[in-house]
Amino acid sequence: MLKVLWLAPNFNHYKARFLNHLANENGIELAILSGTGRANMGDQELEGDWSFKLEKLNVTKKDFGNSNQVKEHLKLIFKEFDWILIPAEKKNLSLFSFALKLRKQNTSVRLFSYNHAQLKSKNILHSFLDRSLTKFYNKKLDRVIFYTEDACKQAIKHKLIAPNKAFWANNTVDNIEIDKYYTYTLPPEDQLTLLFIGRLIPSKRISDTIDYYKRLKQRFPKLKLEIIGDGPENTIVKSAIQVDSNIIWHETLVDEAKITPIMTRASLVFIPGLSGLSINHAFSYGRPYVTLEADKHGPEISYLQHGENGYILKDDVDENIETLSNLLKNKTLLHRFCTNAKEKGIYLSVQNWVEQIKSSLLHE
Repeated sequence: MLKVLWLAPNFNHYKARFLNHLANENGIELAILSGTGRANMGDQELEGDWSFKLEKLNVTKKDFGNSNQVKEHLKLIFKEFDWILIPAEKKNLSLFSFALKLRKQNTSVRLFSYNHAQLKSKNILHSFLDRSLTKFYNKKLDRVIFYTEDACKQAIKHKLIAPNKAFWANNTVDNIEIDKYYTYTLPPEDQLTLLFIGRLIPSKRISDTIDYYKRLKQRFPKLKLEIIGDGPENTIVKSAIQVDSNIIWHETLVDEAKITPIMTRASLVFIPGLSGLSINHAFSYGRPYVTLEADKHGPEISYLQHGENGYILKDDVDENIETLSNLLKNKTLLHRFCTNAKEKGIYLSVQNWVEQIKSSLLHE
């Protein structure tokens, strides 16, 4: 039995669901040590009868990596596990250094991480410090599992990690939960709807979503915009729904039974800002995904094939309105995008993720 401890400073609903599938896998015994996540940022956790053991400490994501409470708790349980995951982030450097000391005293325990190809800074895409810390983490970790195959290849190519330590498992959403409520269907013929699904924070650009919707509505008068998510920029949404009844705000939803009818109505998912697992979510329902070019998209952006299952557009509003208008009015094109999105969603299944994680840890 492989005993795994997963440190999760922010234990959101996406993470809970796919880790539960890992915990149900034969030969895996999983425990989670979590913090309280991010305050007032639109996150929502799930309560459930999980197959993993969950211990939750009253420590925010911001403080998790420097917390003496976390370190003391880790020290108590460290030797019980074969593998321990620590997120390779700058804010966790102190915790990681502490774990390295514990590993010296408990040589049977190995450390791994599940992360991006490289650390990033807030205002700079990749600084010298980012690269140095990435190489430090990767050198000290026993194994690194990257979010995507592309991220794994990039890390090896740029000599950020030794190839024998590098593995990958496609970051994903719980398609098994989705399939309980949803059978793939094409978008409604008689109603065009844009869907925004994500936290209402500046990097997601909800105000731009609404501006695009207003421009498109001049061409498609019956167009609707549905929004799933909450966060500090919810005042923008509150103002918009006061003046347009075709903008529908659902606030935060994590229950796929409630998300399914909204996704079914959607013609496409449109998030002009930074995108990550929302791409997987759209593809699991067979809906095209449209976003704008940016340096700091999540690694899941590699699943989005421009002109096949969605678009990655330049920041040119007039040109983008033409592209979106053509997609909305050209049913043949829209249906092809939906079919391609669904095929990619099947490839990115949580079943494949579990197998990829398990084989990565078992590989010798």
